[in-house]
Amino acid sequence: MADRPSDVPDVESTSEREIVDLRGLGPFVSLGRYHYLVAHEPLPEQRHDTLLVLALPLRNGIDFVIDGSIVSAGPGQVLRIRPGAGYRTGTGTQPRGDLLWLILRSRGEVGQPLSRMIDELCRIERDVWPASSLSIDLLSRVLSSSSAEDWLTGVWRESLCTAAVIELVRGLSEGDGDTAEHPGLQRALRWFEDHFEEPVTAAQLVEVSGMSGTRFNELFTESFGTSPKDYVLRAKVARSERLLAASPDSITEIAHRLGFSSSQYFASVFRRYLGVSPSQYRSREELLRAAAKFTGTRFGGGG
Repeated sequence: MADRPSDVPDVESTSEREIVDLRGLGPFVSLGRYHYLVAHEPLPEQRHDTLLVLALPLRNGIDFVIDGSIVSAGPGQVLRIRPGAGYRTGTGTQPRGDLLWLILRSRGEVGQPLSRMIDELCRIERDVWPASSLSIDLLSRVLSSSSAEDWLTGVWRESLCTAAVIELVRGLSEGDGDTAEHPGLQRALRWFEDHFEEPVTAAQLVEVSGMSGTRFNELFTESFGTSPKDYVLRAKVARSERLLAASPDSITEIAHRLGFSSSQYFASVFRRYLGVSPSQYRSREELLRAAAKFTGTRFGGGG
């Protein structure tokens, strides 16, 4: 976890992020949007004692490490980071994309409807669930609003953010019958795990599911926030990261082991998602291990 929890929001906009300061508007703290045109290094670990963070990917998925566990979300989903949790983005270079986030105070007025909804968002066991297009549209309108700070603009922003939270809570309720539990999807996912090291296509997953192609794609995207093809490639790239860091196999051997038709295609897919080539990734991991070993020997070793 981060050594020093911080509940002081960062509201400074940059060329890659746009932030609206919402302090003073009920429980809302800030609303922001990351817009990465190229892959970027993961954000450092953070922790907030009283702040609730809601992250909504708009283009491409994103991985968070929350209290040591990897949690992924894709377009059409919302990811929750509860107060007190240590979190950072990903385990390696993060792909380009867009991400909305909303930060709220978790300690509001007792008995108020909005406070009850925030309490519910803090208590739930699920970290990811479907986000309606309306919730995204409402938050996007606040981001694109005038920079005026008059009272009417404040009321308007608070109202839209409140409506967005209502939509997100409704999505949580509607998602209780998790579509990812659909037997057809489960058959396809189990088959994928059994054939992980083979060239897997979306058409094969549809066939195994026993569903129509249209229904399978709709249900899959609703459940996982991305297409079957993207899901397969992301899973293979995630596995390849571990192999590149720990296996002595060559990049060509790893590519064939994961079912890629060639090392060139593997490298192209790897770079698309992580922003670096497999060889660059492996070299960086080797440098990090060497640095850790040197630091442990030089400063942490000895009795």
